[in-house]
Amino acid sequence: MDILFATTNQNKVNRIRKLIKNTDINLISLADLDYKIEEPEENGKDGVENAIIKAKYYYQKLKVKIPVLTQDDTLFLSEVSEEDNPKKDIKLPVIKKYGQFTDEFAYQHYSDLIKKYNPEYLDIEFKYGHAICGENFLEGSGSSLPGRLYAQINTTRTPGYFLADMMKINIGGEWKYYSVLSEEELTQQDSDIKRSINNLLTKFHSLK
Repeated sequence: MDILFATTNQNKVNRIRKLIKNTDINLISLADLDYKIEEPEENGKDGVENAIIKAKYYYQKLKVKIPVLTQDDTLFLSEVSEEDNPKKDIKLPVIKKYGQFTDEFAYQHYSDLIKKYNPEYLDIEFKYGHAICGENFLEGSGSSLPGRLYAQINTTRTPGYFLADMMKINIGGEWKYYSVLSEEELTQQDSDIKRSINNLLTKFHSLK
């Protein structure tokens, strides 16, 4: 079954493909379409609401209807002021500061922000919103991933996924950059994302 994952970020596509690799799903992205769909306005109160908004929007815009899967990322930093906590606006403070968003600007902004509160790192929690929209189906779900965000950027860079080069995950007592985790470690750490998406897929399939 074809499902559109509504993103053009290949790193995100690859991440989800690994989590559903033992299913019959063929995951395609917005980059695989031969036409462009403009991004919707995301005005939900949290990641789950934004994921639902996006899933419904992209499903309505598709020329050929297939189920749409969306993910919305929100980032919560510990022990920072309310105005410095990005939450659902991860890119917005970078754009406000530099006039545009690039990985390099993001590295600089978040490194400066970390150093403002702690010389080395801040504890973080990613809260993800997921949603699937299909014929007579629209539902959202949430998941989370804890870690640390470091001012020191990993020497291995992941274009289009700057947070993977700044975030470390606790693997058996060792803190490792997300961008260097093995496939087995990634699958383990993304287990809550897998649970959230699989629950949605199960509910969607039950209506077929």
